[in-house]
Order: sequence, then C-alpha cells, then structure tokens
Amino acid sequence: MDLQIEPRAGLTVARLSGELGASEGPNLTDSLVDHACGEGSRLAIDLSGLKSLDSSGLGVLIHVVTRARMSGGRVMLVAPSSFVSGVLGVTRLDNWFDICDSLSEAEKQLRAT
Repeated sequence: MDLQIEPRAGLTVARLSGELGASEGPNLTDSLVDHACGEGSRLAIDLSGLKSLDSSGLGVLIHVVTRARMSGGRVMLVAPSSFVSGVLGVTRLDNWFDICDSLSEAEKQLRAT
C-alpha cells in the first residue's frame, strides 16, 4: 500500500493505492488521524488507486472518520475503486461515509463547510 499526502489550501489530500490490510493499519491510521483531527481540519482520501481492502482496512477508514467527527474535522472519501465501492455497499457504509465521485467535487464540499 502506498500513501501520498498533498497539502492544499484549506485541506489535505491523501491518496491511497495498492492493497489496504492489517499490516498497514496502525501506521496509516496515525498518519491520517494527524491530518483529519482538529477543529476545521479537512481531509479528502482519494481511493481511486486502492485495489482492495479487508476488514482491517475498512476499520482504518471508520476510525479516522470517527476521530475526525469527534474533534470537529471532516473527512471525505473520493472516487472509490469498484472493489472498494462494492465493499462499502455490501456493508452499507456507503451511507455513513461522505463520498464524492471526484476530487474537485470533494474540494468544493470540504471548503464550503
């Protein structure tokens, strides 16, 4: 799994690619929480390059969003790959996460709040 962090005006973009599983969980969680938590923090997580994720990977995303919401931050998932979209749909988490089809749409929504 590869993580790229890109600071932008008013938000941070995190791009995930490869496979997200248990071995990446703790380090990835810490890194994403650092960018997502805090009053006014905005994080867009680009999932377009993520080929797969298991329950541990899903747990990472849930943990990061939960921590962000509790601290006044906001996280948006962006362009999940077809596999990830399927997982989110089957688990019905597609209704719990904020999800956008494109990074430009996510940036507009995150900057508006």
